[in-house]
Amino acid sequence: MYSDQHLRVSDAEREAAIGRLAEHFAAGRLDQAEFDDRVGRAMSAKTRADLRGLFADLSETGAPGVPELPRGGGGTPGGGPRGPGSPIEFRLDAASGVPTYLQLVHQVEHALRLGYLTLGHQLPKVRDVVASLAINPNTVLKAYKELDIKGLAAGRPGQGTFVQATLSQVALPELTALRRSLSGWLTAADGAGLDEDGMVALFTSALRDFYERRSGSRTHGGGASGGTEGVA
Repeated sequence: MYSDQHLRVSDAEREAAIGRLAEHFAAGRLDQAEFDDRVGRAMSAKTRADLRGLFADLSETGAPGVPELPRGGGGTPGGGPRGPGSPIEFRLDAASGVPTYLQLVHQVEHALRLGYLTLGHQLPKVRDVVASLAINPNTVLKAYKELDIKGLAAGRPGQGTFVQATLSQVALPELTALRRSLSGWLTAADGAGLDEDGMVALFTSALRDFYERRSGSRTHGGGASGGTEGVA
């Protein structure tokens, strides 16, 4: 009898398998360690037999859908508890137009740049993010896969996802001082009557001008010696 279990699987089939695992996870058939381990195996599966083995001890007859999770009072879901071992929490902005998984990726990158996340820190567990933000587990997994591709985080079977690279450029004490100075500027801007959009526009314009001046200064500085600065 012909068997197709030797056939190679596509990314779509891997994602479908992860979705089915997420359903069993949401139903309580898999614990966190089992779910993380099987998702890792699904992502690296080569053949249909590899994927079938992930469900050998799970009933696939009438597998339940992911239950509707409670949402906050109407607007954008807020952040949830960080969970043990994770120094950050995720928040979503439904009005930003940025895909949910990219919002999670960007927040991790920002936390790395600001020193809130460092090497070895654990990211929030998939189950905690799903519960706090009421999003699909596949969305969180897609974000963590993107971070893995970028070399910023990696999964550890049975443990979770951990930071393995940093983007921090300045030590935390210096960042704290800069944040204090920026808070003073924001207070002054608010006192002058600027709203949030106005502050963003002014800061963005000043930042662009700063880099243009710095770039121009370097260009002219590399030219003839003894001349005057080419940028006022």
